[in-house]
Amino acid sequence: MSDMIGNETGIDIEKLVRLSKKVDISDLNLSQAAKYPLTDEEIHALTYMCDIESHTVVYLKAILNTCAIEDQQTTAFLSCWAYEEFFHGHTIRQFLDAVGAPVSKTRMQEVQQATSTAEWLKEMGASILCRFSPHFHAAYLTYGAISELSTLEGYGVLARRTKNPILAEIVKRLAKDERRHFSFYYNKARLLLKPRNAQRLTSFIIKHFWLPVGGGMKSEGEVEWILSFILGDPEGALIAGRIDKTIAKLPGLDWFERLSASREQALRATKKTAQQRLVLATQP
Repeated sequence: MSDMIGNETGIDIEKLVRLSKKVDISDLNLSQAAKYPLTDEEIHALTYMCDIESHTVVYLKAILNTCAIEDQQTTAFLSCWAYEEFFHGHTIRQFLDAVGAPVSKTRMQEVQQATSTAEWLKEMGASILCRFSPHFHAAYLTYGAISELSTLEGYGVLARRTKNPILAEIVKRLAKDERRHFSFYYNKARLLLKPRNAQRLTSFIIKHFWLPVGGGMKSEGEVEWILSFILGDPEGALIAGRIDKTIAKLPGLDWFERLSASREQALRATKKTAQQRLVLATQP
């Protein structure tokens, strides 16, 4: 395998494959989870995150229809990534069951049915685009790097904010996996973004089609809610800025500031929604 999968990116793919495993929470007593505080907002956020993690296999199916499958390193990574992400969703589901906020057994099908037509068209477009440009792979990896970094930061926020120590430990472990996933996406993208044409194509795709984590499979209101919940306070502004600065270090992405812009848009939208509800509540 080492002969087939080069290490020109500085990525130790052999180590990544060797260490890949499902997240282990066997040492945590989930039966005690309900004894600790847990807010309705945390349950809402966890349900959202569970949906995203469980949707990975559908996302993988779309990626396997693109030129990304032709790269040996990416193929090896995706095999591990899909396995680990599945167990992220499974683990969150276990926690929600333990605290009395179970997710429907048909939840995955419900989420897939709610996925927008625009998302399906994007998947089709990606597959077609690969036939005309060898640089779509760079765009996919960049998109993945943004998503993984956003996710691991989100788990970090939950770990610091929650008063439930079991939840805090679980999301810390999930974030550890997400950090490895981000590292692959980011370092591989950095290599493939060296050609100017790859930078142009990636910038075009990110500027016109990028959405925050969950966009396309969640309603606009839901996406705005999760952004406001995770990034709504002053610390959230710093986190969004940190994500932007990290992605902006990739070749040709020095313009990137989409997380900060999305955060501000979400805060405006949620504030407007709250005001409208207040008006309705005060009407006779």
